[in-house]
Amino acid sequence: MTEIRAYMPKVSILIPVFNRKDYIAECIQSALNQTFTDFEIVIVDNASNDGTWEICQQFARSDQRVRIFKNDTNIGPVRNWLACVEKAQGKFGKILFSDDLMFPKFLEHTLPYLEDPEIGFVSTAALIGELPDNAVVFYTAPTELQKISSERYFNLLIPCKQSQIPYSPGAALFRMVDIRANLRIEIPTKIPRDFSKNGAGPDVLLFILTALSYKTVAMISEAEVFFRSHPGSLATLDSGNEVTEGYRAAIAWFCKTQLTERHWASYVARTWLTDINKSRAFISPNKHSCKYEGDDSLSETISVVLAALRLAALNVLMFLKSRVYKS
Repeated sequence: MTEIRAYMPKVSILIPVFNRKDYIAECIQSALNQTFTDFEIVIVDNASNDGTWEICQQFARSDQRVRIFKNDTNIGPVRNWLACVEKAQGKFGKILFSDDLMFPKFLEHTLPYLEDPEIGFVSTAALIGELPDNAVVFYTAPTELQKISSERYFNLLIPCKQSQIPYSPGAALFRMVDIRANLRIEIPTKIPRDFSKNGAGPDVLLFILTALSYKTVAMISEAEVFFRSHPGSLATLDSGNEVTEGYRAAIAWFCKTQLTERHWASYVARTWLTDINKSRAFISPNKHSCKYEGDDSLSETISVVLAALRLAALNVLMFLKSRVYKS
């Protein structure tokens, strides 16, 4: 049972963890190092057996803002995210994965944006690599503004460029009410998929379902978090292309059910062209569409093909312009 406190923190930093003894101490310390100090750290250990729990206990003993819980059995990664959410007491929430870091001014720089009730979330750029010193900056959206309309955000989502906008909630601050409403395990895609395996799909849906309820979102170009690449990370363990397929299935479902036919056709056309280019072989547009929420109709297939032709023509035009500019 979650204990009841008389004082409720403004921010809940949520750390789901399983067998991360080599990284968890640095992760927790990065949260404790925040210049904005009105927060709690909620750690749920997913039945670790490598010494992770003992490290968490040490932090809990030394700082009362660290609240720790341990599952009797491993409930899987996404259900453990939800276990953290269930125990959170703050108004705002920051998910911090146990092998990652947040830089000291993350909360100081992001919280002011959510004082505006029209902003759904605030995301930041991220450093991704083995170590912060040799990492590469991701999630620098091609926009001159930090606050953009939700419609423009959706248009940034469609090009399938994860380097521009974050899919991982580890790069963002949300209101806890939105995390509770929009972080989901089950997504009713036409082709059933287990989204609880690695979180690919539920994570990006947290962003886009939240954006759907607000006029604007905020995107900071400075890197305020570090995502660690290592052999044991979920993204690295992309068995059978499960991570990519999870993202595609979730975004296609969202476009199909929450946006317009144009959004859906554009997204599916881009994934179709990507797969053709990767395989160097023709792929049936009808078969590809049905894989991502298509209804097997001729009209939908035509929509996807026309969207692909527009994309191809646009790419040719951009190539010709670049050649003219260089000459």
